[in-house]
Amino acid sequence: MSGNNIVAQGIERVGVRTFSTREMSFSILGLAHPRICRISHSQPIWADFDGGMGLITDLGDAVGKIRQDIQHKSSLAQVLMGESVLDSAAIHPTHVVVPVSVEDSAPLAKPKHHFPTPRHYEQLEHLRHLQGMVNLDKVVVVTGYGEVSPHGNAETRWEMEAYGQFSLEGCIELAWIMGLIKHFNGVLKATGAMYVGWIDARTEEPVRDIEVKANYEEYILAHTGIRLIEPDLVFGYDPNRRTLLREIQIEHDMEPFEATAEEAATFKHHGGNSVDIWENASGGSWSVRFLKGALIRVPMALQADRLVAGLVPTGWDPRRYGIPDDVVKQVDIVTCYVLVATVEALVRSGITDPYELYQYFHVSEVGNTISSGMGGINSLQGVFK
Repeated sequence: MSGNNIVAQGIERVGVRTFSTREMSFSILGLAHPRICRISHSQPIWADFDGGMGLITDLGDAVGKIRQDIQHKSSLAQVLMGESVLDSAAIHPTHVVVPVSVEDSAPLAKPKHHFPTPRHYEQLEHLRHLQGMVNLDKVVVVTGYGEVSPHGNAETRWEMEAYGQFSLEGCIELAWIMGLIKHFNGVLKATGAMYVGWIDARTEEPVRDIEVKANYEEYILAHTGIRLIEPDLVFGYDPNRRTLLREIQIEHDMEPFEATAEEAATFKHHGGNSVDIWENASGGSWSVRFLKGALIRVPMALQADRLVAGLVPTGWDPRRYGIPDDVVKQVDIVTCYVLVATVEALVRSGITDPYELYQYFHVSEVGNTISSGMGGINSLQGVFK
């Protein structure tokens, strides 16, 4: 009767009122009433105890779906209980089992790859007439994408361009890229409990997969994509405080200031009669005075008319991808972009060891090409200055 009761509860969810076990028993006992017995001597009695199931169209399909749902919940509970036993065995030496219900469990993220499914050779039979028309040695075949872009990487950019929003998995990946969360496997300092999963990078508090989108999506959207320029990401450049030197002619003699002999000679060479220089009595230093009519350049702030740019996500750090710190300090940021994007393209192509390429290609036939932007300029400035 318990199994029938479960099915009856499921039938109620599809819109039919059914009998409970108590109501069914009451109805059966009602047939043994003396008045019903007297009626049965004169005419047949028809009693319907199908619980209302006769009113359901496609009863077999409806009951099958309910049974499938029950079996799914049962198998899920068994898996969770098995994991609970393993966790308890690892944490508690006394092997105390802590029951875990389905309602207490939180769903985990399921990373997806938005790439077309490759077709079988038989599915391309209708294109056989094209065979021999193209030199396959000169055909470009794209097997994997890799990029460092304003929206993170190829996967997260595709989500934003295709759907206009990040999925739970996309938010988790971007939160990790931006340094908002990090993976943890060990004992939590706050509680002393064993924990494996994501934690907040600042507070080191555990963060469940399902909480990442709610906690960090607003910050992620504000600091990814084409957006207002963030000075920290472009070597301090602030479009609202763009520096410009304005030339001004002074109207009175200025107070003298101290300079070295080389600096004083440079000022005199540039200003001519508008600049006086002399050696100080103490020796070793010179004094410089700008006279009336001398031209000087004064820095001023100029607001630019271009305030947005395609910047990488705030917090992007090549060290997070495993690039050693000494390499990061030696090369410019564009080289780090290339390293990350190249490895991502190889991994998405199914190549986990790049040296595998040299089994099929000569070393001179494998390479990459990169552009040069602010990263290269910044490195040159560091070399010469």
